[in-house]
Amino acid sequence: MNFRCATAGRTVFICALSAAGVLPLAANAADAAPQAVFGGAQIQEVYRIRLDRGDPLLESIEAVIKERNIQDGIVLTGVGSLETCTYHAASTLAPSAEDKYFTVKGPMELLNLDGVIAAGEPHIHMTMSKIGKGAFGGHLEKGCKVLYRVEITIAKTSGPPLERKLNSDGTPALQLK
Repeated sequence: MNFRCATAGRTVFICALSAAGVLPLAANAADAAPQAVFGGAQIQEVYRIRLDRGDPLLESIEAVIKERNIQDGIVLTGVGSLETCTYHAASTLAPSAEDKYFTVKGPMELLNLDGVIAAGEPHIHMTMSKIGKGAFGGHLEKGCKVLYRVEITIAKTSGPPLERKLNSDGTPALQLK
């Protein structure tokens, strides 16, 4: 593979991934901590899921992950409508994560659902809209209920297995298993 990256001032534009595994790269030359890029994954299988009225959203996704033994994967998309939505979002700039939890009730549209599955555990974010509230979103939590239908696509991947371990700030961070 040929890789080419460009720089402008102190900013480094990341333009390549390594198929050999972990490739630490700094998004900005002034950044003290590099980010990690995990290569070598391939899409093994794609699952398309339909949820109907009253079905629990996250709980149904977790059931598919367990049933299909998806240890590593990607929640590619999810759209539909919900009658109840529970989620959390970051609420401070403190060094350790502090989240605020929300439950919204009434008819709303699920505009987007996506995330990463590592060691069989999903980390999923969503974007919703509700008349009078506008768009909102965050980290999907248990307790969301489908209004009419939700359609989800999940890709099962193979390659170097990933997991989340707590970093120095106490935040679960993606890394090689």
